[in-house]
Order: sequence, then structure tokens, then C-alpha cells
Amino acid sequence: MIESKSNHILHANLSIDIAEIVNKFSTPLIIYSVIELNNRIVELQAALPVESRLLYSVKANPNPFVLNLFNQAGFGFEVASVGELQHLIKSKINSDRIVLGGPIKSKEAILSGIQNHILSYNVESEQDLQNIASASNQRLNISLRINPDFSNRNSLLKMGGVSSQFGIDENNVIPLIRKYKNEVNINGLFMFNGSQFFDAQDIIQNTSFLIEFAEKNKDEFNQLDFLDFGGGFGVAETADQSGLNMNILKTGLADLFKSKKQFLDRVKYKFFESGRYLTATSAILVSKVLDIKYSKGKKYIILDTGINHLGIRQLHYRTQRSFISTLKENEHYSPAILTGATCTPIDIILNEVDFPNVSVDDLILIHNVGAYTSTLSPYNFCGFTYPAEVAVDTNGYVLLIRERGDIENSCGLGYKVYGEE
Repeated sequence: MIESKSNHILHANLSIDIAEIVNKFSTPLIIYSVIELNNRIVELQAALPVESRLLYSVKANPNPFVLNLFNQAGFGFEVASVGELQHLIKSKINSDRIVLGGPIKSKEAILSGIQNHILSYNVESEQDLQNIASASNQRLNISLRINPDFSNRNSLLKMGGVSSQFGIDENNVIPLIRKYKNEVNINGLFMFNGSQFFDAQDIIQNTSFLIEFAEKNKDEFNQLDFLDFGGGFGVAETADQSGLNMNILKTGLADLFKSKKQFLDRVKYKFFESGRYLTATSAILVSKVLDIKYSKGKKYIILDTGINHLGIRQLHYRTQRSFISTLKENEHYSPAILTGATCTPIDIILNEVDFPNVSVDDLILIHNVGAYTSTLSPYNFCGFTYPAEVAVDTNGYVLLIRERGDIENSCGLGYKVYGEE
């Protein structure tokens, strides 16, 4: 994770002056650490069975620089809309590494997938299946998403085992396969049971369930080529989260794959998915104090970022002061409310916490904004623009990877390098 102290980003032996970067690009500004992104790639790949392949969930962060980094790492990609699919096409991602998901796919998404010859489709209902089947006379690769009967209690965001818009209830999966077996090429199964699992045994249990379900019902398929185990790898974003034990995960998954080797060897693709784990801790949002005011006995610190950049993620920040820090070291604290500058009373970042006694123009750092920041934020609310985004590479050079206000595009591979002599 990027750490802040004495005007620098510190990571291993790399030290970068945040204030200097802000002088070039102004605030609000998102700064990524390429070292942290690479570390997450290495950590997650090392924990997963060598027979498996990672799909990056584009919804977490579609910045072309980030997409290109994961593409170079050999990842596949999971998209949930025609818009995300087009992000990948524009970034020159090979279409045979793309899986199209989402609770229901638009006609435009299906046709774009067919035209670009993507790898497969994760289907979540009978209507979804019919829509895809009727759009093409080709035998497309289709995996059915299972909503299992069991639920992982420890998931912070449940997407299976409960009543949900996601997936097909477990008892309806085999009847659906039998109904369409001679019409549609159903050759895979998919399950994503939840997000932010911090107990490795939950992920191992999810993976084991899908393997056992597939093995038990293998004769129902003309051919079984795809197993997508989902993900939900927990990454600590708040002070009360301990993080996922990757050693337990690695051992458990390795043992499971070894015990089911004879069956799994006949399955061509074994996917795991991740978005948040790979990107969340890679970035900080640098904001400037615009005003400090007092109203009816309460102190307000108004920043140039807020709900328009942090979106629904602010629900976390309101109670987790440890993930917001000041650039300058400050030993004096007092109760304060941190707000954004948009014209709405709900733009509260931190609500009445002890906070350093900052001044106007001081810089505030909001950590862990690498995932679900641009994609879950009303970036044009009140006419405010989206922050510029830069990446600090492994040599300490600063790369502009998205112009300020440009949510749709970025500098892509033509980014400008700052800091070279």
C-alpha cells in the first residue's frame, strides 16, 4: 500500500515527492503505484493453482494503463457491459481473452461480443440464454452461473446463496441444461458467491462446491470446457480488516486441485476472477483543503474532493479515519467534519472525528482508491470534473494516464513521462 510521510510516497526503496507531483497536476489527483499493482499480480498468481488463469474484472478500474498492465501479465478479462467490452477493444486486448458477464446482457453487448469473437458468455437466467442463442447461429461458449443453496456468512457483499438477481438457483441449473442441450452450446459453469472474503476457507469452499457440482453432473454436458470459480479475494481497506491469508488459500486450493486432478485435467479453462484485490491498494486520492469553517459549534473542513469522486465508497470513509491522512505531520487534533465542495448535504467524507488541525491549501490523502472509484462515482455532479490520474512507475517516473475531466479516454500508450532528466 502507498504510505505517506513527510511529503513523500514511500514504497520499498522508492521515494516520490507528492507535493511536487501536485504542483504539476493540481488536485484532486489520483496517484497509482506500479510497484503495488505488480506486487498484487505476483501475490494473487502465486496463491492460485498453476492450472488456473486469472480474469480481471474490468468494473473495478477500466483505466487503459491498468488494463495494459494486466494484459502484459497474461490475464483474461471479465466485462459486464458493451461499454466495458469497448474499453478492451480500444485498448487492443485480444478478444479471445474476454468473457462477457452481467445479470442480463443488452442486445448491443451480445452483438459486439459476437462480432469481436470473444471467448465466452456467463449466463444468469433463461431469458439471458435465449437472448444470446437467438442472436447468432454460431455455437457460442456459454457458462451458466449458479446461485448455490449455501451462503458464506463472512462475505461482506453476498452474491450467492441468497435471493438475488445474480445467477440461476442451484435446483434449476440441470433442468435448464437438459432443456437447451441440443440447441445451445452450454459448456461451462460459473459461480461468484460473494465479495471481500477474509477467510481463505470460504473461497476454498466455493471452489470445491463448483468442482463437485460439475463432476457430479458432467454427463449432462456434451462437453465441459469452462469452470469459472469467481473470486471475492478480501483486501484490507479499513482498519478493522485483517486481510486474506494467502498461504492458507494457496495450500487449500492446491490440495483441492490435486485431489480432483483427473476430472480437472479434462476441463480446458479454470478461471478465477479479481478486480478489487488487484487494484484497491494501488492508489491514493490527493485532495486540497479549500475552507475551514465553524457552524453552531462544529468545525467543517471542506475539500476539493467528495461524493463526486468517492461515490458510494464514502460509506466506508465516514468511519475509517485511519485511511485518510494529512501530508504534513501534525500532532494536534480536534473534532471535525470533512466534506466535499459539491452542493448537497450528503457530501460527508468523515463525520465528526478527531482530525489533524490542518490549514487551507494543506493536502489530504485518501488511501485505497484504486478500485471502484471512477466506476462508482457521479463524477460530473454539480459540473465538477473527474480527477487527473498519474502512475509512478518502478523507476520513479510519473506517467500521466488520464487527463483531468476525461473519464472516457486516457493518454493510453501515449502517456507523457514526467521526472526524466
